[in-house]
Amino acid sequence: MQKSRISPQFGSREHAFTVLSGEGMMISTKEHGTLFDAVAGYWYNILGMRHPELLDIKRKIGGTATHLYEEYTNPFAEELAESICQRTSMSQLLFSATGSMACENARKEAVKYFQAKGKTEEELVFAIKQKIELAKSNGKTIAGFFYEPIMGVRGSVPLPEKYITGIAEICRQNDILLIADEVTTGIGRAGKFFYSGSFNIKPDILCFGKAISAGHYPVAVTLFNEKIIDAWNKLEERGIPYSKIHRRGNSITGTQEGCALGLKVLEILERDNLIEQVNERGKYALEKLKKIEKYSDVREIRGTGLLIGIDIASSDLAKKTVTVKMRERGINILPEGRVIMFNPAYVISEEQIDNFVNTLSEVLPH
Repeated sequence: MQKSRISPQFGSREHAFTVLSGEGMMISTKEHGTLFDAVAGYWYNILGMRHPELLDIKRKIGGTATHLYEEYTNPFAEELAESICQRTSMSQLLFSATGSMACENARKEAVKYFQAKGKTEEELVFAIKQKIELAKSNGKTIAGFFYEPIMGVRGSVPLPEKYITGIAEICRQNDILLIADEVTTGIGRAGKFFYSGSFNIKPDILCFGKAISAGHYPVAVTLFNEKIIDAWNKLEERGIPYSKIHRRGNSITGTQEGCALGLKVLEILERDNLIEQVNERGKYALEKLKKIEKYSDVREIRGTGLLIGIDIASSDLAKKTVTVKMRERGINILPEGRVIMFNPAYVISEEQIDNFVNTLSEVLPH
């Protein structure tokens, strides 16, 4: 068989997995037939594939793709920005296409913030307490601290509140910006619109991606509080034009189609009370998963909302045995290392949860 010409982002191409089409929570694949998708694409198809209301938006607006650049804007982008800022109590946002771009924009804004304070050397440092003094002794400034309130790619690992509070206090004492990476948890995946809002100290910069358009268009945002905007004003007061402060020309971002889809997603989430349903279905799933927590190969079951991980004995068992057998039984999973992830669409039913748990219990060694 000819190898794919696609260079993989990670993993390998030894076992091809070709998605041909999808409908709701089911996907049609070349190698495995029709499967129930327990990971919502890569956690972003929160309303399932080909949602009829989103398809209607695409029919009406699809192909209108003037992005945000220079003086360009559009009513859909303005309305979506207003809606997300209101829900997060942030002041402004910047559109991009992916969560990675949103986090890179956050890094740039942290650097600009300290330029406004007259500091010319900045360095982002991710280990905090010891690195602060090291950076200072080298004449450098720590611009910001990135954190995921729940680490999705690491297998649904929540950061303890004491840790977040402690880090936040250190950051405040040293004037270090708090940057919440909610590309995975944001827009309801963990049972709240943004999970960093659960803690007493709120971030200065907030990054969203994945779920904004429910997988129907690449949309991500970086949100800023007033502290960041004040820094821009200070730089302009020094005679630095805004165009020199920011060169953000990301193509195909903030488009009419992407933002109209984002607005419809927010409407559906609110209208159908889906974030509350995420909480309810997540609790139901964790309760059902108790039947396998005593299995010898199960290390831990953890989750918040519908960001759930079943931590098992090894990555080989997860990838080479459990994934293969689950797909043979009609369920698509995508492990993160040794963690079997269960991150389905928000519209999942209790019967579908039962089927996932029962199938997994059959597949895992007892």
